[in-house]
Amino acid sequence: MKKIILLITSIFTFVLIFSTASQAGAVFLLIYPGSRAVSLGNSYTAISDDALAPYYNPAGMGLQEKRDIVLMHAPWLTGLGEGMYYEYLSAVIPTNYGVWGGSIIYLTTGEMSAEENNDPTAIWNTFDLAINLSYSYRIRKDLSVGVSGKFIYSFLAPDWIIQRYMGEERGGQGQSVALDLGFLKKFGEKTSLGISLSNLGPGLKYLADGSTDDLPRTLRIGFAQTIIENELNKLLFTTDLTKVIAGIKLDSLSKEDFTFELTKIIAKYNRDVDPVTGDTLPQLSLLEAEFLDTWLGAGFEYTYYNLLSLRLGYFLDYYGQRYGFTFGGGIIVKNSFRLDLGIDSDIYSFPTTNYRISIGFRW
Repeated sequence: MKKIILLITSIFTFVLIFSTASQAGAVFLLIYPGSRAVSLGNSYTAISDDALAPYYNPAGMGLQEKRDIVLMHAPWLTGLGEGMYYEYLSAVIPTNYGVWGGSIIYLTTGEMSAEENNDPTAIWNTFDLAINLSYSYRIRKDLSVGVSGKFIYSFLAPDWIIQRYMGEERGGQGQSVALDLGFLKKFGEKTSLGISLSNLGPGLKYLADGSTDDLPRTLRIGFAQTIIENELNKLLFTTDLTKVIAGIKLDSLSKEDFTFELTKIIAKYNRDVDPVTGDTLPQLSLLEAEFLDTWLGAGFEYTYYNLLSLRLGYFLDYYGQRYGFTFGGGIIVKNSFRLDLGIDSDIYSFPTTNYRISIGFRW
């Protein structure tokens, strides 16, 4: 009797980590890139003033006047296993006809294997890839819009593995295309509002006869405010609301789903049983539960003499059980070269070391 072990850990890892987005496929698109953004509680939609803009808000490119490039490396969730890492490369190039940008995301969960009778019959590496091309146009001095198109590819297993062990004609890989939209508005020199809608496109299908996984369509609304700014000091506050929209079928909603009761949401957030009476708290409607499923991030950045930055943030994902402080810092050389570190290990419910190292260059 054949003993088959297929270690497709990318699926199980992401369902564990992103349980709030478990109805979506290609959830590697929800991993936040950029050390600066991560250390600010993943709140970057209203900032997007460098080559991270193609990911967080393509409209942010439109207000940039210099070319910029960012390269990031992250050993990914070492507490779950070795061999996982995440790479991000992005660039922004202003032209006379708007601002162009592009990015590449690559994630591997390491070496996988299939075994028969305790002997390995195949070894391969799983990976996910997204290639993005962005364009942004400045409508006014303080207003820009942006759009991105991306190609998404996910490799879980070779075709012959699926044929041999699952009896499917083909499978193990999925691909799709998607569209991102962005809006960024400045209110004076110190306040900005950003909105982005990401991953609009058809889902991923790994098996010929299998179901299609929705892409993690994501709505972000961000606000940024410069609190202090002078020759020596700058203090910035930023916050984001993020909602992953997947698996909601509007034609199946009942009347009760549209009844929002903030008191129930607050009660559900704190506990499921009334601590005084012992009564079970009322059930949430679908839309109330979706509201509770919204991620919240916020952060502060202090910069001294445009040379050294220190950052502290907080991130909350209630259903996914990811919450805690993020922090990091960076060094700026001649307002051009940047070296940044962002750490968000504390937000995970299991022991792990999770950090991102970024280098950037503006010219």
